[in-house]
Amino acid sequence: MRREVRSLAAFLAAVALVGAFLPNVHLLALNQHLFLALNVLALNFCLGLGGQASMASGAFCGLGAYGSVILHSLLPQGTLVIVPAVASCAFFAAAWISKPLEKLGEGFLAMATLCLCLIFVNLVLAFAPLTGGSNGMMVSVSPSLPLLGELKGDRANFAALLFLLALGGYIFAAVRDSRLGRALLACKDDSLAASSCGIDRLGVRAVSFGIGGAFSALAGMVLANSTGFISPGQFDLGLSLKTLLFLVIGGPGRLVRPLLAVVLLEALISSFHSLGEATMLVHGLILATALLAGYWRETGGLAWLPRLVAPAAKRV
Repeated sequence: MRREVRSLAAFLAAVALVGAFLPNVHLLALNQHLFLALNVLALNFCLGLGGQASMASGAFCGLGAYGSVILHSLLPQGTLVIVPAVASCAFFAAAWISKPLEKLGEGFLAMATLCLCLIFVNLVLAFAPLTGGSNGMMVSVSPSLPLLGELKGDRANFAALLFLLALGGYIFAAVRDSRLGRALLACKDDSLAASSCGIDRLGVRAVSFGIGGAFSALAGMVLANSTGFISPGQFDLGLSLKTLLFLVIGGPGRLVRPLLAVVLLEALISSFHSLGEATMLVHGLILATALLAGYWRETGGLAWLPRLVAPAAKRV
């Protein structure tokens, strides 16, 4: 745990150092990468620890964003109450939903969680007087904290994202090394054997699913404050698929590598936005190459690389 926490601290320190010198236009892009990284970390609680292939990241992220914006418009000075309340609601909603979905089995679980995104988007559209429907809604009130004041601007959101990544990473490492984490890993490796050993499979997986839902909701709150506008299109299936893709590239169950994959690959992809019609092709090639590299790394297909690099390094 200590080694991974130190690696996480080094990674966040490097990101903080880079962010401190970036102009606002580039810092906004980095905030978008960190927002996705926080969603990847949230999904890692479900897939990396419990083995649950969830596609509900967009739904819980949207729940946090809409919940925070609506409640702050009603209670402008209530950030200290609203943020934990919305995160707790997301935790209990995710944990409550997890139990019946878990009974469906692995493949059906992924499809059922995918439906949660569709249900959430349709609920937003159905309650248009409250949510703005397809037109979305403006963020009229920013969160505020005692002594710090209103959390406005890219610097404030950058600091909030770093804090949440540090908090989430520490909780992830702590849970994985705990009795709960060992029970989750047992369920991930062989759910039938874990159940026969007396592990409450539905109960322990509900906790990991709930923690993941809570951190997705926190990511949604920061996104709403960062963009100043929210709409259903920001929380559709695209967000869930992208989150799952980056976690698979980085390696489910690992702490720092998926976060590093998000920041580096998203920065690389954003540098090819000026290629016109070839942009999507280049993006696809980058992600496909990263996915293959991740597969070969996990299966030992890159074992030849150190043997190839070592003699060259000695010659240098």
